[in-house]
Amino acid sequence: MMSLSAFVIPVLLDTNSSADHIVRQWSRLYHYGHIYLPALCVSTCGVYLYGAFSKKRVSGDRNEWSRYIAAAVSTIAMVPFTWLVMVPTNNTLFGLEKTALANAEFRADRAFVRELVIKWAWMHVTRSFTPLVGAFLGFTGLLRELRAY
Repeated sequence: MMSLSAFVIPVLLDTNSSADHIVRQWSRLYHYGHIYLPALCVSTCGVYLYGAFSKKRVSGDRNEWSRYIAAAVSTIAMVPFTWLVMVPTNNTLFGLEKTALANAEFRADRAFVRELVIKWAWMHVTRSFTPLVGAFLGFTGLLRELRAY
């Protein structure tokens, strides 16, 4: 996920002189991310929950299954983060795109668009840490299990 902010956003900003084109490309990036990433997030969360409940069924010891619950919660935390923190910036960028598409005379301010896209990229990096923490928790839970056998 972080590669979007680390690689894609700089390419968008460095290769486009038109603010409207930057907004359009950001919108397409968002579109494809919106298709794949939530499904990946929910399915990963489901795998962690399955692991937690399977462990809980076998062993009532909270230490053996609570790490998977924490991994699931950390992974799915990107969804409310998106809704609560990122939606205003997303809506502003979508509004600029809609205005540009509806009015051929409209020209968005490149500095303003650049600032918004950079802001979005940093929020996306922050959001990307939640599933990363989940992966760390899930992996360390797995390592604990492997050491137990």
